[in-house]
Amino acid sequence: MYACDYLEKGVLNTLLGVTFPAPSKCYLALYLSDPGESGTAGTEVSYPGYQRMEIQFSPPADVSGGLGIQNLTDITFPTPAAAVGTVTYIGVLDSPAGGNMLARNELVEPLSIGAEEPPVLLAGDVLLYLSGDSSRAWKTRVLNLFRGQSFQGVTPHYALWNGSPEAGGAELSGENYQRIPITFSSPEEQSSGQVLVRNSAPASFPRPTTNWGTLTHDVIYTAASSGEPVWIKVRPEPKAIKRGYMPRFVEGAVVLGLN
Repeated sequence: MYACDYLEKGVLNTLLGVTFPAPSKCYLALYLSDPGESGTAGTEVSYPGYQRMEIQFSPPADVSGGLGIQNLTDITFPTPAAAVGTVTYIGVLDSPAGGNMLARNELVEPLSIGAEEPPVLLAGDVLLYLSGDSSRAWKTRVLNLFRGQSFQGVTPHYALWNGSPEAGGAELSGENYQRIPITFSSPEEQSSGQVLVRNSAPASFPRPTTNWGTLTHDVIYTAASSGEPVWIKVRPEPKAIKRGYMPRFVEGAVVLGLN
């Protein structure tokens, strides 16, 4: 899945407390060339009768080493009277015309459309999935945008864990341990095309007055207590958080992206 700018910025803005409304429906479009990060480049297929087709997705599930969704049913486009060309990309948009592209994928095998040959994508052909450091809960929220579920803004907090919160780990604890709030910059597109946010101010945990345990995972949560993990990063080496040591990070040290 290649997330487009609109989706990346909308999801990352939820870390600034901004809700990302889900589209009421998603539509599949065919492209003769790459529509790009903006979703506005490339050449969309055009012939008399052509229209984007509504697409419905399965619930998020494990797939391809990540978490993904697939189209539930076959999708058949209108039949062209003349040859159209070769489709190399598909895009998922929030409108039957114009609108915003959420994601795009390059076809594993280009689809040549001849005269009187309606383009067909079979159930399961459209696979969108996420991998990387985002938590399973966060990936689920992102993918459910394609299923009509809006993404509520959150108040992010930084937490310290021994082991992953998704694999039986335990949050560090001890006298005066607490998660700390973290603020992020507005999303910015990088030269690579990826959209990222960075912490907009330095922050530090309270100075431990007792040993808190061994830090192996840095985690961003949606709340000061309980909540859901957003981002889970394994440390290169474990770090014992002992009495008197103050965990801290400088401005711009925490970098998050969608993938």
